[in-house]
Amino acid sequence: MAKKKSKSRIQKFINYTKEAFFWPVHLTILSIITGIAALGVLTIPDLLNLEPEMASTTVSSIIMMAGGLELMVLSWISQNPRFIRAINAKYQKDIDAFQKTKTLVEYYNELTLESQQRFDKMRKRIKEVREGFKKLNTTVPNLVNSFVNKMNAIELSYVRLLYFKDKFPELTNETVIQRTVQEIDRLNQELKTASSRLRKIKEKRLRLLEMRMDNYYKVRENREVIEEQLQTIEEMVEYIKDQPMTLQNTEREDIMIDNLLFETEQTQQTMEEIENLMQSEFYPGVADDFDLESEGPGDMGYEDRLKD
Repeated sequence: MAKKKSKSRIQKFINYTKEAFFWPVHLTILSIITGIAALGVLTIPDLLNLEPEMASTTVSSIIMMAGGLELMVLSWISQNPRFIRAINAKYQKDIDAFQKTKTLVEYYNELTLESQQRFDKMRKRIKEVREGFKKLNTTVPNLVNSFVNKMNAIELSYVRLLYFKDKFPELTNETVIQRTVQEIDRLNQELKTASSRLRKIKEKRLRLLEMRMDNYYKVRENREVIEEQLQTIEEMVEYIKDQPMTLQNTEREDIMIDNLLFETEQTQQTMEEIENLMQSEFYPGVADDFDLESEGPGDMGYEDRLKD
């Protein structure tokens, strides 16, 4: 699935037909076809002693055949797997930069105003660090390029952490947690006297509420971890920005970034798992379990509808 999406994205980004037209192999074949066609137009009518009208028809046929052959060659080149891989490699850097910017914008637009302002400050610092280390590019280009790519990854991790920090603010609300606890207590009491049919429904609701409680505490705990990691990123970027731009410092800070990226990736994976769990939990028919007894036609409660 990921490969199909990636392929689709790249195909939208690149005009393979245009690239194939200017491909050296195609230009060579085009020159040969054009030369043969020109030779045929100049020599065939005279060789066959054709009348003017017949000669004109023959010339038109030769030009059409040459054009058709050229279009076939162009189509074959533009769809050739080796050609497509070569073009993808040529534009991969541009594609990655485009996708990174697109992803950053998508996360940024989901942030609260406070988080957007916080990210704007961090992005300015990261830009200063990148520009500073690019000055070393003539000395150690591979190391500096790797370092710049990791700073880009830090920037993306930072905005994703902000996104997850803002994602579930209601889940750490004490009122919501207290309401869930009360609902669990009430269901436990009702299960003692519920009929077998009602018991199954109430047990299902109880399991969902307990899952929600687990998620509340997981989110609260991870929000605290996220804030610590956000502050760590900010301090690390500030530290790097204040250091002299030397090869030795670059190597040391490269290791620091690797460790931090690993830690933030672990947190992001945890938050994604929680997000997926919450989305699967609130599917239609289950999403409104808090209000199951109050929903339905007229004033009839959920338990009354079951009895009927």
